[in-house]
Amino acid sequence: MAKKAASRSVPYFLQGSTAAALFLVGLVGIVNYNSDLARLGRSIAQAFGGHNDVLGLIISILTLIAGVLLALDLFFKVSASGAIGLGVFIFWVLRILYVYFRKDIFEPDFLVWLQVISPDIVILAAIWMAYRARA
Repeated sequence: MAKKAASRSVPYFLQGSTAAALFLVGLVGIVNYNSDLARLGRSIAQAFGGHNDVLGLIISILTLIAGVLLALDLFFKVSASGAIGLGVFIFWVLRILYVYFRKDIFEPDFLVWLQVISPDIVILAAIWMAYRARA
C-alpha cells in the first residue's frame, strides 16, 4: 500500500520540481536582462549597429509563466491540465531549438555543447514525464 501511494506522489514531486526549475530559469533570465552589465553590453552593441535581443527577455518571461502554470496545475486541477502540460513541453522544445540550434551549433566543440544542452534536455524529459503521468 505504501509503495502505491509513493508511486502516485512521484509525478507531483516531478512536476513541482520542474515548475520550480522553470520559474527560476525565467526569473534569472529576467534579472540578468536588466542587470547593469547586460544593459551596458546592449548599449555598446547598439552603438556598433547591433540590436537589442528582446527575444531573450520574452523567452525568460514565457519560461517564468510556464513554471507558474505547472505549479498552479499541482494545486488546482483544471480541465486544461493536459493542454497546459503539452503547451509547456512544446514551448521548451522551441526554446531548446532557439537557444542551442539557432547559431553556434556544436560550438566550441561537440562535447562542451552537449554538456551545456543536457540540463535542458533533462528538464524536457521531466516535463514530458509529468505531463504523461498527469494526463
